[in-house]
Amino acid sequence: MSVQPRRIVVLGAPGTGAAELQRQLHTALAARPEFLLADDTQPLAAHDFALLMGLDQPHAGPSRQAHQDSALREQLQTLGLPYRVVYGAGPTRLVNALLALGLAPPDAGAQQTREQAQFDLNRGRTPWSCEKCSDPECEHKLFTGLLLHP
Repeated sequence: MSVQPRRIVVLGAPGTGAAELQRQLHTALAARPEFLLADDTQPLAAHDFALLMGLDQPHAGPSRQAHQDSALREQLQTLGLPYRVVYGAGPTRLVNALLALGLAPPDAGAQQTREQAQFDLNRGRTPWSCEKCSDPECEHKLFTGLLLHP
């Protein structure tokens, strides 16, 4: 019995680097038959998971970009399609995308840096920064946890 591959789509407003990340992921996931990277630029019900580019890249026309980002988020919510927002530049963005897919980074150094950053956040040594988080539900989890543990 064969397992169906997980259909992943990379989305983002113009200028957010979605096409570049998609090319990098094609290479990184080439030997991973459990993932199928879609070439679509809009979310569809046929997708299983989406990677949405964060608005952290330098760009021209930020209001248009923010409008398109909002429209993509609304489409994802309407479809009930799970997604993670991916931030970072260059190799960091690929590492964050792989982590969002539940995969290990391509090298041990990136994994160690990520684990140390998470440890620092959990110990309170690093200021919390929601706009750089790749989990759209994390704020909810944070505040729910505070209510459960007064």
